[in-house]
Amino acid sequence: PMMAYMTLQTSKTMAIRIKQQSATAQKLAEFLQTHPKVQKVCYPGLKDHPQYELAQKQHNAGLHGGMLWFEVKGGVEAGKKLMDTAQRPWSLCENLGAVESIITAPAVMT
Repeated sequence: PMMAYMTLQTSKTMAIRIKQQSATAQKLAEFLQTHPKVQKVCYPGLKDHPQYELAQKQHNAGLHGGMLWFEVKGGVEAGKKLMDTAQRPWSLCENLGAVESIITAPAVMT
């Protein structure tokens, strides 16, 4: 019963949270595209994403979600260094079901 209650309580603000997550992810993706240490950014809200047009059609109101990925210049070693030095709110995590802001590197964590 408590889980059902908590689910109902959080569903009341879900639309607002999704809008904010999407807006934040979009800003972060655009920032990362211009960062000199970033090689590639993948987020469906970016115009250079290979499926941008499809995402615009299928994602309601241009909300593309809060998940993105990027590659840093310097390969795996540079990725490890980023993970070792990332400050909060980012936390090192191996699953995508977390509700926190997470950072992961599948090449070294799986």
